Amino acid sequence: MTITWFGLSSFKLVGKDVTIITDPFGAKTGLSPVRGAADVVILSNPNLDWSNNLSSISGEPFIISGPGEYDIKGTFIMGSAAENKDLGENTVYGIEIEDVRIAFFGAFNQSQLTDEQKTALEGADIVLIPVGGKQLTDSETAAKIATQLEPYYIVPHSYKIPGLELNLDKLDNFIKEMGGKPTEMDKINIKKKDFTADTTSVIVLAPQR
Repeated sequence: MTITWFGLSSFKLVGKDVTIITDPFGAKTGLSPVRGAADVVILSNPNLDWSNNLSSISGEPFIISGPGEYDIKGTFIMGSAAENKDLGENTVYGIEIEDVRIAFFGAFNQSQLTDEQKTALEGADIVLIPVGGKQLTDSETAAKIATQLEPYYIVPHSYKIPGLELNLDKLDNFIKEMGGKPTEMDKINIKKKDFTADTTSVIVLAPQR
């Protein structure tokens, strides 16, 4: 499977039989709207205008916008309710594609995980987590929560990038919090059998336009 990043909390997850897009944003963010075909669109906060732009997504995707369990084209998705006092209720998701488990945090801002959230995200190989602070998880909290899940890869998102008009922190703070040098990639191309290391690595994806 492959993972690419558009910016903010929008990713494209592509398996052999399924394409998933998370949190598609529109032009109000200052970035080019997320475009492309998808079988599934996952919204962490359907009421947030920088994560609910469905107008430029083609095809007839199945829309997931809240807690529950979903089985679509051999992909299992479990959503668990989360709170954000500034941006409102949202959902965190455990996504399993081709035996690779992904923990997806979108408009998330909690100091710790609930037991229900831990169940949904258990066994994550890859964690996609916001690190830009302000109304989202700050660097210190993001590092604590992500490492707590003991993944192979942590992929930060929702931080300041060129063109983005939202007021978010730069990535530097999270990198300092994690320590070490991250691996920079255009996309992640991975299979379950590739996860052999006992350590957690930070991967910084270049936003695709």
